[in-house]
Amino acid sequence: MQKWSRLLYQPALPLYGDRRVTGCEEHIKLSRKAASEGMVLLENDGVLPLSKKQPLALFGKGSVDYVKGGGGSGDVYCKYVHSLYDGLKAKGVSVYEPLISYYKEDLKEQYGKGRVPGMTSEPEVSEELLKGAIAYTDTAVIVISRFSGEGWDRSDVECNNEYNPWESETSMPKISGEIFPNGDFYLTDEEKKLVDIVKANFKK
Repeated sequence: MQKWSRLLYQPALPLYGDRRVTGCEEHIKLSRKAASEGMVLLENDGVLPLSKKQPLALFGKGSVDYVKGGGGSGDVYCKYVHSLYDGLKAKGVSVYEPLISYYKEDLKEQYGKGRVPGMTSEPEVSEELLKGAIAYTDTAVIVISRFSGEGWDRSDVECNNEYNPWESETSMPKISGEIFPNGDFYLTDEEKKLVDIVKANFKK
């Protein structure tokens, strides 16, 4: 049994000899190459690519509530995790910071209550923050994120009283059903409202 012990096959541990698998430089380079080759822009009406000279407002807690993987076997070792906000800042893009601070503070509270990235509620943006963003730029990006777990999929009905092997814990579909009452395949009412507000107030 020791031969097949799960501990021996943790992604960041050496598999055979001293060679690491997902933690090695070779794997990191391959992952970056696959990601860059796999990115597709479905539509570009001239807003993209973003310029360092073009200020930007990021709407949606997904801009910092980054989902790097899923639950169970969908979770992997990561040497680092960068959100969309982190990536834009690293490229020198100017972002409306008060919105980011607001999302980070709200997420800190949600995480403190046991929520995990991608399984958080979309907070409402105040009139003050919206006006500040409008004055800052005419370009906005909306970011939506979702978490996926082993044993359950994207759904139009999140909680159907499915079998829960961990009786002492609340099942992920049940939690998802509270956050996404119409199923997480669809936008929540809060997300729809956010999209409408951003579309009505930003040229790009």
